[in-house]
Amino acid sequence: MDLAIDKVSPSPSDDLNLSIRLLREEYEAIINSIYDEILVADRNGVVIFVNKACERLYNKKSGELIGLNVKDLAKQGLFSPSITDVVLKTKQTETILQTTKTGKKMLVTAVPIMNDKNEIVKVVSNSREMTELLSLRKELDEKERLIQLYTREIKKLTTSTLDESMLYVSAKMENISSLIHKVAASDLSILLLGESGVGKTMIANVIHNMSHRRNGLFQVINCSAIPETLLESELFGYVKGAFTGATSQGKTGLFELAKGGTIFLDEIGDISPQLQIKLLQVLQDRKFRKIGGVTEITAEVRIITATNQDIMTKIKNKQFREDLYYRINGISIRVPPLRERKEDIGVLAQSFLEHTNLKYGFNKKLSSEVVDLFYDYPWPGNIRELKSVIERICLVSDDDIIVIKDLPENMIPRLINTKDSLLNNVYPLRQALEMVEREMFKTAYINYKNSYKVAEVLGVSQPTAYRKLRKYITQFTGE
Repeated sequence: MDLAIDKVSPSPSDDLNLSIRLLREEYEAIINSIYDEILVADRNGVVIFVNKACERLYNKKSGELIGLNVKDLAKQGLFSPSITDVVLKTKQTETILQTTKTGKKMLVTAVPIMNDKNEIVKVVSNSREMTELLSLRKELDEKERLIQLYTREIKKLTTSTLDESMLYVSAKMENISSLIHKVAASDLSILLLGESGVGKTMIANVIHNMSHRRNGLFQVINCSAIPETLLESELFGYVKGAFTGATSQGKTGLFELAKGGTIFLDEIGDISPQLQIKLLQVLQDRKFRKIGGVTEITAEVRIITATNQDIMTKIKNKQFREDLYYRINGISIRVPPLRERKEDIGVLAQSFLEHTNLKYGFNKKLSSEVVDLFYDYPWPGNIRELKSVIERICLVSDDDIIVIKDLPENMIPRLINTKDSLLNNVYPLRQALEMVEREMFKTAYINYKNSYKVAEVLGVSQPTAYRKLRKYITQFTGE
């Protein structure tokens, strides 16, 4: 007797799953065949996909990167800076120059993928080695022209309140950002410390915009730029006839104008002892009187102060009241100078360059030599100087590619400076020789950007050139 065995037919859902799997495998095979690196990160910066091109660029398997955060990868030096981190902050398409741990220079473009709530859900980045750009120059020029056109049109239709100088990738600025998020919602008085040009006013504005006072006014006054008598009237106002020269209608001061908002007192260390006393009373009692007035007015404002001076030394020298210091220093935030957060230089320079190109209708780009010199320059004027230099070199350069000769003279390292120093001063022989050697290797590196060529022109072995470049040039990572 024959036994009949029924064959189980595949269900429609099994067919669908098989089709989906085959289609996914086909698309992954296509993406993995692309020579450029394609990297996808989620809204938190965690890598969720990367094609096999990463193995050529980073000497790592694609599976090793899945699940890691781009910030951690940047800190490890796998690539720098992280463009995904920038896009997560700007919510805009960004293009930057990036350096890998293996020394490759790449042009990276990242695009945010938004949901219907205008929230980023993913960031897709495309990385291409600079050497590949040479063979595709004409094609890229056309694409860049279209990108510039689209960017201008988009920026006409949208308004961004994000200050460009808040862009960062460094851990130091990440810590400051984290601290700002913690204290912005309170009315705690904040003292910002740091050199001129580091962005203290911008940070104060960011704090205001993140606080519950964001709908109120943000009033800024530079205490060092206004005479004492005028500063008092600017802060507190005056009634009509309060003094000779007073206007007939009187004046409303910033403490009254900023009701419900924030007052930022920049260079607080320069106010006079008399004004320090009055300011202390306002902070203690939350009330003040106009000059010549008798009516008390409530000071319903948040106070943020800043100084580029050593405030503790001024207290020690009896130039600043200690009790006022403790009133304004609910929490202090030291904003590091640009030379202490060099990782941010490239991001800021590119942002300022794009802003200047848009402002003047340019299509300027920074050569790799200029970018490298930016990382080596100490930036005594900090972010303000960087922004000024970018605008200046865009205006004076003759070509679209900005090169070393377009930079201000004080930024260009010259061996003659070392020579003059040696002639006019006496140094121990070993120190003098090292000064000359440092300038020689810096100049050769700026001109040739390759340890093999540096070794050739200086007449030393390549291992010696490599070792000296690592010693004297902070951003040198090897070939």
